[in-house]
Amino acid sequence: MLTRRHLLQHGLTLGAASGLAPLLQLGFARRAAAQEATGDYRALVCILLAGGNDSFNMLVPWDTGAYADYAAMRSDLALPRDSLLPLAGSDSDGRRYALHPGMPGLQQLFAAGDAATLSNVGPLVVPLDTAAVAAGSWPVPLGLLSHADQIQQWQTAVSDARIAQGWGGRIADLVQGASPLNGLSMNISLSGNNVFQSGQVTTPYSVTTADAGAVSLNGYTDDTPGGEFTRGVVDALLAADQRQLLRREYRNRFAEALATQQTVASALASATPLATAFADNDFAQSLRQIARLISVREQLGATRQTFFVTVGGWDHHDGLLENQAAMLPMIDAGLLAFRDALTELDALSLVTTFTSSDFGRTLTSNGKGSDHGWGGHHVIMGGAVNGGQFYGEYPDLSPDNPLDVGRGVYIPTTATDLYFAELVRWFGVSDSDLDQVLPNLGRFYSPSQGAPLGFMLPG
Repeated sequence: MLTRRHLLQHGLTLGAASGLAPLLQLGFARRAAAQEATGDYRALVCILLAGGNDSFNMLVPWDTGAYADYAAMRSDLALPRDSLLPLAGSDSDGRRYALHPGMPGLQQLFAAGDAATLSNVGPLVVPLDTAAVAAGSWPVPLGLLSHADQIQQWQTAVSDARIAQGWGGRIADLVQGASPLNGLSMNISLSGNNVFQSGQVTTPYSVTTADAGAVSLNGYTDDTPGGEFTRGVVDALLAADQRQLLRREYRNRFAEALATQQTVASALASATPLATAFADNDFAQSLRQIARLISVREQLGATRQTFFVTVGGWDHHDGLLENQAAMLPMIDAGLLAFRDALTELDALSLVTTFTSSDFGRTLTSNGKGSDHGWGGHHVIMGGAVNGGQFYGEYPDLSPDNPLDVGRGVYIPTTATDLYFAELVRWFGVSDSDLDQVLPNLGRFYSPSQGAPLGFMLPG
């Protein structure tokens, strides 16, 4: 039910003309105590490849026989084997894999143990039952193959209902509540509002790639006569007594937003310049800004943070090979630079970066590209990742595989719930609180089983 309380929490944001980020409550007077009490720091960085990345051309079977099956299924979409970048080691079945030729950085990260892959993961309602699949009695996620539904389910971790709260938002509700002790939402977005970071009482705080980070009210911080005039007018309006509830609440939120912007800008102004170079594109610059924010975490009083970045344009119904040849190297270079920056900051073990996407794609070609699929492959990066390993179950790429429900649309063998549970437990959510963050996790996992998938190192 939409209550007035929820309206005030989620609806009172300034219009686009002001450029201000979502209005959050402040608690800066308490942040030093919160930092001292918690004494550690961890961050999750979610990279959304919006549109449905064709990850079967990102992670490719390398063994001769398995590659031949891949090439037969993909036909004109198959990458030449001699162009692929082989990865060291093999999975639990002794199978080997290679990367898209545009991802030498990920090959380097994998070899260094700073990255791992997770195969054939996607939203599921219940654990896989091939007999029920064959009988047509196995439940599937709502809106399967739909961009809107599947991208939402990756962010909400709920595949059998449409809800507006994401699992990152539910973590923030649990950890910080309505009044964050450090005064700044633990959920920071480089891509505006999103479901992943939205909770019942939590909204993401939006920043840009500009040096100041948070956008100020136009003219308010200018050190000019015009800026002084603007500040005087705005401050007088904020100081005026407001007896009407909504006006008073709006005034308070407006003032808090101004204070938050100045605090973020002040902290970033004190950041030591990074020696690591980032490419001049939105994705790389977003990761650079995240690294800068992590570098000033103590000034911001942050002990737990999530960051969110969207890279769109992956719905390659045509031009798949050409588009991925241009886009995957951008992701690759950005991840490598981000790893190097975190190493420079001595924070690599404190930050875990992971990819998400609407869905995988069809193995078969439509003559120009691939169409909407289901299970896909993903990358996890960080110093706390048990890297250089293959997780999940890469499916046999053959038309008679019972996981193939048509045209190479593969049923996931690993539920997103398990993927997220591994990250959430590392982030510090207790096993007793997992169901608050991941409501359907109990269908797939019990904490008594140990680590859900094992790609995060203990501790």
